[in-house]
Amino acid sequence: MAQKHVLVTISHAPHGSIWHTEGLRATVGLTSGIDEHTVDIVYLGDGVYSALQGVDLSDSTRYLSTIQKLGFAPHVERESLVERGLSEAEIGANLQVVPRSTVLDLIQKADVTIAF
Repeated sequence: MAQKHVLVTISHAPHGSIWHTEGLRATVGLTSGIDEHTVDIVYLGDGVYSALQGVDLSDSTRYLSTIQKLGFAPHVERESLVERGLSEAEIGANLQVVPRSTVLDLIQKADVTIAF
């Protein structure tokens, strides 16, 4: 398989499911191996709750750490924050808040989109 540009979207809240952790684990898997795909990660919808400071993400810390060491900066959709009454000041470190238009550009640029 040739190298692809993959967009991973995380749109489920972090509590009560494994969507967040599995999305990050899949991201790490996509960046390793022979093909070493390039990856963008976007938190949108209820997934933005995973991007808040102080949220217990202990089950996915190692994946986030690996992703950041590889130079991939997860994005958080600004409109999803606003729709939930959240502010950019509540977002954790090493996350980039972007407008919906940027998310749409990432979708268009991707060879493959995987939703979690």
